[in-house]
Amino acid sequence: MPADARLVHIERRTQTRETEPALAVPAGWFCVGWSDELPRGGILTRQLAGHELVVFRTEAGQAVALDAHCPHLGAHLGHGGTVEGGTIRCPFHGFCFDTGGVCVKTGYGTKPPPKARMRAWPLLERQGVLLVFFDPQGGPPTWEVPEVDMAGWTPLRHREFELRSHPQEIAENSVDLGHFQHIHGYEDIVEHASLQTSGTYLHARYRFRRRRRGVGSFRDIAVSLEIHQHGLGYAFVEAQTSIGMLGRQLVMARPTQGERIVLHIGNSIRRASGHRSVLLSLIPRRWLAAMAFAEFRRDVEQDLIIWDNKRHITPPALALGDGPVGAYRKWARQFYPEVA
Repeated sequence: MPADARLVHIERRTQTRETEPALAVPAGWFCVGWSDELPRGGILTRQLAGHELVVFRTEAGQAVALDAHCPHLGAHLGHGGTVEGGTIRCPFHGFCFDTGGVCVKTGYGTKPPPKARMRAWPLLERQGVLLVFFDPQGGPPTWEVPEVDMAGWTPLRHREFELRSHPQEIAENSVDLGHFQHIHGYEDIVEHASLQTSGTYLHARYRFRRRRRGVGSFRDIAVSLEIHQHGLGYAFVEAQTSIGMLGRQLVMARPTQGERIVLHIGNSIRRASGHRSVLLSLIPRRWLAAMAFAEFRRDVEQDLIIWDNKRHITPPALALGDGPVGAYRKWARQFYPEVA
């Protein structure tokens, strides 16, 4: 299915709101797509922080992100461009650009102009995700998202939503304990370990109970969550349940233009080794994966109307029971340019 067919647009319910200074775009790694969307020779067009990008995979399998417009006469390489070997070919005059954005061939067989080069964006491929680094001051990445072994896990199911929000607002949900009860209906919420931060990495652990209609152990499920937040654009969440199912969730917000973002979510599962749930063993793995993703997506969709209509309050009027929101915001400051 084409990527744009999976994109869900969230329409704002309120039409007016008091103006508040918008958060700047932070530095970080941001999702521009999924590995399964980009086969060899494939091309994607994406917007990141007001920049038009073209993301393609060479015939050798390398994923590359470049500025989208040809420096020759401005054609968009994502509309009619083609991959040739390790280059992308402009549809307008046949100029070819390598993985570093340098023109290596013209459509005339003449020497490429020295100025015919475009920006190559740092790109990582992690856990089935295509991540591009953005820095508001144009600097190179000083940290990376770590690789995680996904062997034995189901293929990622994923979805995208377009809405008015900001990566910091999305990531803040991971430390907002109060909303777990009032939005999602979780019970007995406990902070299993104090919030920990180390440079650009944030780590949090929670426990809660989830009661649902179901059969036997499916009616009352205890869940432990371990959140690994790398910058403001990438969260990797590990879930362990009392019914013997393990989950891995991805939550990634990409700033596009103005106050708009695309929120990418993904989910994968596997059965816990040594766990003997008869009911769980009777359900095909693909069904379990679909059920788990539907539950995860339901939780995210409950948050959408809040994100799309809220505004950033600084400083917030925090109360006991909110969770470590203050510590999170202090950690988040590092991703913005220093104000002189």
